This record gives sequence, structure tokens and C-alpha cells, in this order.
Amino acid sequence: MTSSNTCASPASGTSNSVSMTVNPVVVPSVSIVASATTICTGASVTFTATPTNGGTTSSYQWQVNGSNVGTNSTTYTTSALNNGDLVTVILTSNAACASPTTSTSNSVTMTVNTTLVPSVSIAASATTICAGASVTFTATPTNGGVTPSYKWQVNGGNVGT
Repeated sequence: MTSSNTCASPASGTSNSVSMTVNPVVVPSVSIVASATTICTGASVTFTATPTNGGTTSSYQWQVNGSNVGTNSTTYTTSALNNGDLVTVILTSNAACASPTTSTSNSVTMTVNTTLVPSVSIAASATTICAGASVTFTATPTNGGVTPSYKWQVNGGNVGT
């Protein structure tokens, strides 16, 4: 600076230095994974968020089908999902120079199968027979899956194959 004061001696002066730190702009992002994506009704699933450029105290808003759920955490656990539900998380970064400050994760689509109760009924080719006569028993499964297995019993003891 040069002084306009007539009595200044010397007439100019130099200021102190100010050191500047210039942080680069960072773009926050977040991705999520699920402990399972195909479940039975009522099964528990944990979703885990992995942030990039989230800062030291970033915040998380979990969503199912766009509606807010869960708490401010890197994980979200639920057993209230329906078939086709979409789960996401929104990261709000507190990193220096984050631009933008929020990022929405990938979405995880859930396949939720209805819980089925297996059962089986049997029919006999005859219910009244003579001693030594042959009888054929036929099992008819309900909700047995593609290849159910059977254990035949007579009076509580295992027989047959």
C-alpha cells in the first residue's frame, strides 16, 4: 500500500501473507446392496450404503418406492417389503466443496414370494383288502415345489422309498 499521508515514512507498506487452501470440487455418490433380493413374505433384508465423497458426517434418507423410511444410517433393515418394491437411499454429503451435496443411489428391486405351506394327501387304490393283497398309495402334494421328496410310513415306521 502507498500512503497518501504526507508524514508517512516510509510512504508504502507490505501486508502480511494469507495462505490459501483450494479444495477440489468433489461429486458425492452412493451405491447400495441388499443381503437378498428374492425373499419370502416377512423375511428380513438389510440394505447397506457405500458412499463416495460423503464427508465425515454425511446423512442418509432411505426410501421404499419414493417414501421415506428408516433412520439416518448406512444400513436399513426391514421385513415389510412387497413384491416389486424399489429401495434407494439419498446421501447428503458434508464434504468440503461437494457439488451437488446430495446423491441418490441405485435402486434395488425386491422379489417377494408369498409364503406357501406345503401339504400332502394320499389316496389308496383300495381301503378294504384281503391279507397279502397289494395296495398302491398315491401322494398328491400341494406347494411341494418342482421335485418334492417323500417319506412313507406305516404306523409311524419308515417304509418304502
